[in-house]
Amino acid sequence: MAWWSVCSAMFYLVVSATLALAYGSVNAIIGLVLSVIAYAAVNAVLVRHAIRTGLSVSLFSRILLGRTGAAIATLIFFATAIYYAVFEGSVIALALQSYAGLGYPIAALIVVVCSVLLIFGSIQNWLDKLKGVLLPFYLIGLIAAVVLAIAEYGYSSAWLSLGPEGGAPATGWWDCFVAVHGRLDPDDVLL
Repeated sequence: MAWWSVCSAMFYLVVSATLALAYGSVNAIIGLVLSVIAYAAVNAVLVRHAIRTGLSVSLFSRILLGRTGAAIATLIFFATAIYYAVFEGSVIALALQSYAGLGYPIAALIVVVCSVLLIFGSIQNWLDKLKGVLLPFYLIGLIAAVVLAIAEYGYSSAWLSLGPEGGAPATGWWDCFVAVHGRLDPDDVLL
């Protein structure tokens, strides 16, 4: 279920659109597909090793990177989790503010309280099982939304020619691949 959580994360929408503007849509698609293949290849090796040895992420990091490296890896993971909690939590708080007519501080407090309550005890395990059951409905809804949007507004392939003025760079696919792996050059990417 973690894979599906990442699959639907806002990160990919925001970064993909930004990369398409900076390097062209086709380059962004190629970079993202190559990124998925690279992550899948690396994670396939890591998962097989974890299953074979029974090591957790923490123990594997300690073996691979040493005690200090494992601490740094944990801090990076912690910072990433905080970033997503704040970013996606603020999106939910803004939606709650808009729909319920609450002030933003109250909406944010409600989101924080609900989020904290959802991570206690076995609730998180139950939610993972529920997400597994609801996943087919999510996919069907996603496909239905695309079909209904095309039926209502029509389809245009203009998004495929989206890119920077002067055309997309020849190595833009590589720049997109590298950017998805964490190295965004502020001078190259339009924010």
